[in-house]
Amino acid sequence: MKRKNTAHEIDLRSWLFKFRTRWYLFLAFVMIAMAGAYVYVKSSTRIYAFKSTLLLGDQHTGSKKAQELLNLLDVQNKGIKVEDEIGILTSADMIRSTLKQLDFSVSYYKVPDHWLNTGLDLIKEEQYENAPFIVHLDTSSLQIVDIPLEVRVLNDKEYELTVKAQTPPLYDYTTHTVKQIVPEVNITKVLEFGKPYKDKNFSFTIERANPEDKIDAKKHYFVLNSLESLVAQYAGSLHIKPIEREARVLELSTKGTIPEKEMLFLNTLMSTYVARDLDEKNMNGQKTLEFIDEQIGSLTDSLRQSKQALSSFRSANRIANIDVQSNISYEKLAQLEMEKSKLSTEKQYYVTVLDQIEDDESFTQAVSPAVAGVQNPNLANLFTELSRLNQQRASYSVSATADNPRIKVIDSEIKSTRNAIIANIKNLIRSTDISIANADKRINQLETGIAKVPEHERRLMDLQNQADFVNKKYDFLLEKRAEAAIALATNTTDKKIVDKAAMWGSGPVNVKPKMIFMLALILGLIIPAALIVLLDNVDNTIQGKNDLNNVTNIPFLGVIAHGTKADKLAVKNNPRSAIAESFRSIRINLQYLMSETDFKVVGVTSSVSGEGKTFTSVNLSSEMAMAGKRTILIESDMRKPTFSKYFNTHNAAGLSSYLSQGLPLEEVIQKTDIENLDIISCGPIPDNAIKLLEHKRMAELIAKLKEQYEYVVIDTPPIGFVAEYFILMKHMDVNLYVVKHKYTSKDMLTQVNDLYAARKLKNIYMVINDLNYSSTYEYGYKKKGSYYYV
Repeated sequence: MKRKNTAHEIDLRSWLFKFRTRWYLFLAFVMIAMAGAYVYVKSSTRIYAFKSTLLLGDQHTGSKKAQELLNLLDVQNKGIKVEDEIGILTSADMIRSTLKQLDFSVSYYKVPDHWLNTGLDLIKEEQYENAPFIVHLDTSSLQIVDIPLEVRVLNDKEYELTVKAQTPPLYDYTTHTVKQIVPEVNITKVLEFGKPYKDKNFSFTIERANPEDKIDAKKHYFVLNSLESLVAQYAGSLHIKPIEREARVLELSTKGTIPEKEMLFLNTLMSTYVARDLDEKNMNGQKTLEFIDEQIGSLTDSLRQSKQALSSFRSANRIANIDVQSNISYEKLAQLEMEKSKLSTEKQYYVTVLDQIEDDESFTQAVSPAVAGVQNPNLANLFTELSRLNQQRASYSVSATADNPRIKVIDSEIKSTRNAIIANIKNLIRSTDISIANADKRINQLETGIAKVPEHERRLMDLQNQADFVNKKYDFLLEKRAEAAIALATNTTDKKIVDKAAMWGSGPVNVKPKMIFMLALILGLIIPAALIVLLDNVDNTIQGKNDLNNVTNIPFLGVIAHGTKADKLAVKNNPRSAIAESFRSIRINLQYLMSETDFKVVGVTSSVSGEGKTFTSVNLSSEMAMAGKRTILIESDMRKPTFSKYFNTHNAAGLSSYLSQGLPLEEVIQKTDIENLDIISCGPIPDNAIKLLEHKRMAELIAKLKEQYEYVVIDTPPIGFVAEYFILMKHMDVNLYVVKHKYTSKDMLTQVNDLYAARKLKNIYMVINDLNYSSTYEYGYKKKGSYYYV
């Protein structure tokens, strides 16, 4: 027979009853959770959140314009990428530069004198400016770092230093590198404040901050921090993001235990970033001036020589003045000379850039101002692409090493772009050479035509044109130099600190006492509730009527109240007890259900021994007899007789004697102390009980008893152990199947369910034995009627 599907049904009142009966579990877990919450609140280090904002700008100010003063080419500005700037801000190099400006090499801690620190140092507090002593570190000496150095103040002049560590690193503060690993350090020394302490592993001086301050902590210690450990610490807590999508305002946030240190770090980080940006722009502007000065220097000699040649020619040939030739040939010649000069300048420029790239590989890390003046669009785009790749590499370098596949791909692209730039410049040089050769050819053609002009006039015009050209170029460069110098002098950064660092919120972000205690209370209630639910689901025994109905369709008759071992004959000995009342209810229910049937034989069985079938059959038959019904009780369980525990009877003659020896019925029937109740005990234990029960005398016995008694109650063997019940059930008018509360397994009902489903059992009813009213919700109301019982 299939079980009823009630998996999705939840009886809230039943669960509340189960929780209420185990209130002590909730109390214990709540107390444990609250104690744990108290320890956590007291021992957890308070961590605070800090935020600041930074404006990136648009990169159209300062020396960026100075690069355009050359007017060689208008290179399109690609602007900045927020992701790249975030990568630069969070890079280890930027954080390292920031920390080098801060005095975070020594961290101070104290262990308060609190009862939680009696056995273990659960509560630790970091100190910054309020430490009772100050450590002056000798950075020129090697120091063991990242381990605690305990300081116990003995008096105003002396302290005890204790250091114990295994394999600590020996660190060089000048190069910020680990020199070696020390196998073991074990130091306990009494030293004087203000006097240097130095050995092969340490070199520092400790001074009292204020001798008048009272030492109120269990102990104090300090830690010498390596730069790399500080970088890792602050890189892990630093988070940067734009305040909105596509916004150029960044929000910088970090978390720490000391507000002063965290705010100082954020402010210094932003200042370092802004200062570095301005330095880079000033450096680019300075390179622009240097390039212009180099060009002016080369033109100064040419200008002096051209003027001297013109003056010498006038003196030698006594020419005071001559009109400038307006001949078209001379104008074309001047244009060609200008074009050739411009081409020569461009070639010189390309050669200079090529030499810089080929001689200095680091030149690819940034675009110099000279490179920013490239006339060729393809070359300009290559330099722009190279700049983008370098920024992208800086962004990835924040969280990746040089061995990262993505970094290697970017390095390969940078190398490829650099090679393309070199090839492009060489092509431009070859192209310029061809253009210069073409210009020379055309100049030669014009000069041949001008050769017919009088020599003095032609020579004078040549000298004058050359001097005018050099003078104009010199004036042009002087003008541009002045503009570049002004731009450099007024150079500003496009990065700006919007909001300085400030603490976010009114308290710590990790320890919120009200929330923690509330969470502890909730866990203290949830855990025992879950435990009760788990145990209830794991328990496969019958818990009550509803539980029984879920595993069988056999009708339910009633329950028998829980009692003590002394209540074996409760119906007789304590007729006002809850057990006696239970059997009255079963008797009345049975009579009501069988009112239309002339039933006389009642069989009582169970799944296994110990479920109370004999107890049920004895007390039910006693209740019937006490109700005035002539009743006889038969002990058919001839393998394990137990009637002697209930009645003052003997087993000299009984059911086995009647069936095997043919004794008269009168000799096997025994009277009891209860009026109207007789019994037939099992008698001597036979060798084959099944064979005796199959004997035809058993049927004759039942027929005779039905004529003499109003009820015949048969205490049968358990159905789950032996087969005697299946032999006897043909004689039964009514079958009572006893299950014991919190004892009978649900799986034991499979056999009787199959018999019931196959209609091999008639008039069978379920009875729950030994049910404690106070431990079940279904019958909890009955405990309120205890005053009806004695």
